[in-house]
Amino acid sequence: MPSLEILKPGLLTSIQDIGRQGLSFFAIPRAGVLDQNAAQIALLLLNLPMDHPLIECTSIAPHIQFNDAARIAISGADFNWKLNDAAVHPNQVLHVNEGDILRGQFAKQGLRGYIAIDGALRINKMYNSFATYLPAKMGGYQGRTLQKGDILEWEEQPAPQDGIVSISVLPGPEFNWLSNAAKDELREVVYVVSADSNRMGLRLKGTTLTASSYQLQNSAPVLPGFIQLPPSGQPIIVLQSGQTTGGYPRILYLRPNDLPMLNQIPLGGKLRLNLM
Repeated sequence: MPSLEILKPGLLTSIQDIGRQGLSFFAIPRAGVLDQNAAQIALLLLNLPMDHPLIECTSIAPHIQFNDAARIAISGADFNWKLNDAAVHPNQVLHVNEGDILRGQFAKQGLRGYIAIDGALRINKMYNSFATYLPAKMGGYQGRTLQKGDILEWEEQPAPQDGIVSISVLPGPEFNWLSNAAKDELREVVYVVSADSNRMGLRLKGTTLTASSYQLQNSAPVLPGFIQLPPSGQPIIVLQSGQTTGGYPRILYLRPNDLPMLNQIPLGGKLRLNLM
């Protein structure tokens, strides 16, 4: 499994993400990245979801040796980064090779920087977040800052097969209106993005899904990312200019963080809905 090693930890270097939400009632702070804009730049450069974990650096940069090849992105404050002996600048994707060392110095023009890795870090979520909360020794890497000798492992992101983009979806309010056969077909079917798609909705062409009904008794709220099933049995994904209510069953929905990837699929592109 690909990995990296912390040679020098820098100052307050930790694993963070967008933080924990909705837990203040239980006296659990949000934690997470302190500069969401900078963190999102690193994630966007690698086309990663906004809730993906990454390394936050503060004031003094870490020195990191990569034990395997990887794609990374750095953003935020300029730490006078060097990859081996070559200077590199923030807000770009770097291709590192086995044995390469990324090192920085004191931050300039800012305080905090971020390193994103194109892979799923092998760390556990706690309260639905990877964010490190130091006072409670919660989350991140063993609930603490990264130290010399720490090894971070990650799983490589699977490459799209035959140009098929796989996007995770969750059951919607009317998911159980689908027939058992339709639920099984969802796990196998590869849809094509129809040329009839527009800013209101992305229309899919593929296996016809059957449901007990294709019409709600009353119109219900819909949001960008909701997947409706009209009488044709061909799903429609509501996009940012879509209606706010609808009468078709809402069989599935995408998380907002996955909408940017969905909206980059060209007309005629292939899409697999990965039911979670």
